[in-house]
Amino acid sequence: KDIAPLLKAKEKFDYIINEFPETDYAIDSKFKIDLIIDQLAAKEMYIGRYYMKTQKWIPAINRFKKVVEDYETTIFAEEALHRLVEVYYKIGLAEESKKYAITLGYNYQSGEWYENSYQVFNTNYKKIRKKKQDKKSKSLIKRIRSIIVNDNE
Repeated sequence: KDIAPLLKAKEKFDYIINEFPETDYAIDSKFKIDLIIDQLAAKEMYIGRYYMKTQKWIPAINRFKKVVEDYETTIFAEEALHRLVEVYYKIGLAEESKKYAITLGYNYQSGEWYENSYQVFNTNYKKIRKKKQDKKSKSLIKRIRSIIVNDNE
C-alpha cells in the first residue's frame, strides 16, 4: 500500500503544529502524527517479517534497523530489536546479535520480546507460564455478585 498519503498528512499536521502551536488543532495534530508514525513503523515491521519469512536477511535487517532508528518511540521498537537478534543469530553474527540483545535487555528487560531473545541464545530455556485459574475458583463477576447479594440480605 502506498504511504504517500500518510506522509502528506504528516506534513500538513506538522504545518498546523508549527503555525498554530497554542490551539486545540495543534494538540489534535500531535495525536494524529503519533498515529501516522505508528502506521509507518507497522508497515516497516510487516515488510521486515516478510523478508525474514522468505529468508532475505539483509533487507529484513534494514527494515528492522529503520524501525529502531526512526520509530523508537513506537510499540514496534521492542519487537524490531528482537527480530534483529534473531536475524543476526541466524546468519552467524553472534556478537552483533548479542549487541542488540543487550540493548533490548537494557530497555525492555521485563518484556516478552526480551524473554524470546534470551531463548535464542539459550535453547534449553523454558518460558515460565502463569498458571491458569482452576475452574473451581469464581470469576470476578461472580464474586462481586455474591458480595452484592450478601449485602442486600
